[in-house]
Amino acid sequence: MKMKIKNNIVKIIIFALFGAPFIASCVDHFNIGDAFLEKAPGVTVNADTIFSKAEYARAYLWEAYGKLYTPHNSNLEYYIMGDCPVDALSDCIHSRLGWGDMKELWYPGNYNASWSSGWDRSRMEFTKIWGPIRNCWNFIENVDRVGDMSEDEKERLKAEAKIIISILYYTLFRHVGGLPIIDHAYLPTEEYNAPRATIEETVDFMVHLLDEAAATPSLPFSIPESEKSQWAGRMTKGAALGFKAKVLLFAASPLFNDASPYSREEPQDAVDSLHVWYGGYKPELWNRCLDACNDFFSQNASNGNPYQLLQPKSNTEEGYMAVYRQAYWTRGNSEKIIEVHTRPYVDEWGDQQPINVMHQGAYCPTVEFMEMFPMADGRNFKDMSVYNTDNPTNIDIFENRDPRMYETLLTPKKGRRWQNYNQIEVWEEGNLKDAMGWYYSSMMANGIGPYKWCLDFYNLGVDPVQYSILRMGEMHLIYAEALAETGNLQKACEEVNKVRARVGLGKIEEMNPELNLTSNKENLIHEILRERAVELGFEEHRFLDICRRKMADKFTTPLHGIKIYRKDGKGKLEEGEPYPTEFRYETYVFTDGARAWWKPGFFTTKWYLQALPIPEINKGYGLTQNPGW
Repeated sequence: MKMKIKNNIVKIIIFALFGAPFIASCVDHFNIGDAFLEKAPGVTVNADTIFSKAEYARAYLWEAYGKLYTPHNSNLEYYIMGDCPVDALSDCIHSRLGWGDMKELWYPGNYNASWSSGWDRSRMEFTKIWGPIRNCWNFIENVDRVGDMSEDEKERLKAEAKIIISILYYTLFRHVGGLPIIDHAYLPTEEYNAPRATIEETVDFMVHLLDEAAATPSLPFSIPESEKSQWAGRMTKGAALGFKAKVLLFAASPLFNDASPYSREEPQDAVDSLHVWYGGYKPELWNRCLDACNDFFSQNASNGNPYQLLQPKSNTEEGYMAVYRQAYWTRGNSEKIIEVHTRPYVDEWGDQQPINVMHQGAYCPTVEFMEMFPMADGRNFKDMSVYNTDNPTNIDIFENRDPRMYETLLTPKKGRRWQNYNQIEVWEEGNLKDAMGWYYSSMMANGIGPYKWCLDFYNLGVDPVQYSILRMGEMHLIYAEALAETGNLQKACEEVNKVRARVGLGKIEEMNPELNLTSNKENLIHEILRERAVELGFEEHRFLDICRRKMADKFTTPLHGIKIYRKDGKGKLEEGEPYPTEFRYETYVFTDGARAWWKPGFFTTKWYLQALPIPEINKGYGLTQNPGW
């Protein structure tokens, strides 16, 4: 079907710079972004202006960088699900946020296709990626016009733009499946014929862009140390190679790559057209992912391993906690393969997410998430039997745990400081209620609180805020999953162990011998996914992992909060009183925001992908609706 641009999504997707109304701005104070869209007295700014100087062209591409998705954005570019994190649909987080869509739309099971075009209703708004994609193609097609830029820089920047396009595609692909292929900047006079592509075509399009970028001679493998203070976050050859493996991991997973489609609910047009699966199981997809991983690690080694896991300065719990925080938080270190800087600094009251909504209950951890963190020696946590008992042997379920747990969750722990308190009392009637004031009832609603990203939320202005789209902790776990799926279970364990070792955990196969991880593939895959949950917690991976792995039980099993009591019946510690060592733990199923998925027969596999917007489907240019919607 051919349609004029004015009749379809391309008005949103590919509103070209060329032929658009002239936009006035002062050339001497060239603006990109909101100011670029405002009419003001001065010199006319159009394509000729933007590509007349290198500084203007660069600024145009930097604006596309600023449109990369992170869950930290709250500037309405990606204001999704009423400010709730996507992982609040997983088994790690149960949102208690007083507004937003979790309690009103998603938990009651009220989300449907009519909400899919709402600006804050879906897991990912369908129209958000197309504007920056258009800008990237405009840049690629016009940067050669810039007179004061070297040919090497032009090719480098084109490669960066291609990586950005691939990342933007992946941002939506993981939530909806196949997408229209926009491979150039359309002109307003041009006929548009780009219906929804198959899963294979969409994946190959992303991979092709990444391959082209990686093959660009002037694109550096990594940002040199001497340049990181200015250029940390720019795309590199290492970013292209690593992100290729990430794309192929999702593509090879059972959601799209299985003997049968994930859903047989009507409508089935997307299934029949291969828009939401490959049409059968293709083991070669796992081999492609493995090859991409091998390529990344091989070229990383040949370039002196600029990307590598950070290592602790001391083999102590304190050292392990510090290096883990550095790994996910600090800008421009060797851990970061692709990072996005959303703003320079943040404080308690800034509108930067997720910190602000963390205070108010959007990231309340579940007991199930706490249980995923192993013991400090690397054994899996198994002390659930003490729940709802008098705990006769006085097991402290929060002591001697994976150091990452203390950096991710706010739990009881002797010697733990928080804000200006020398000892933080995370139990019923402890001093945390006083420390947090009115935030307490929301942030600590599940009995334990979030800590990662918000820390004590008063002293966050030390480092620029950033978010990792890809870091080395994830890269090793992608490699582990591809190795396990292709039969090399021992090497898969070794990759997992590299991530665990930097926080002092023992080898996963040795610490959990009953799981037979070097011979039992199913158990190993489960452990890799658990390791992803704890290493990448609050980094928006868990929900997508349980979707791509079609883990229906994680949707249908009720989740729990916890109440922690001192066994002596006391609350706050008295001056000079030793830290208590005897606790009771009462767990309970959530009733506030209970999920409709927990009701027998309510959950169906249609929830693995979201609906596509009905208005876009009705435009008739070739979108099919996902099954069940």
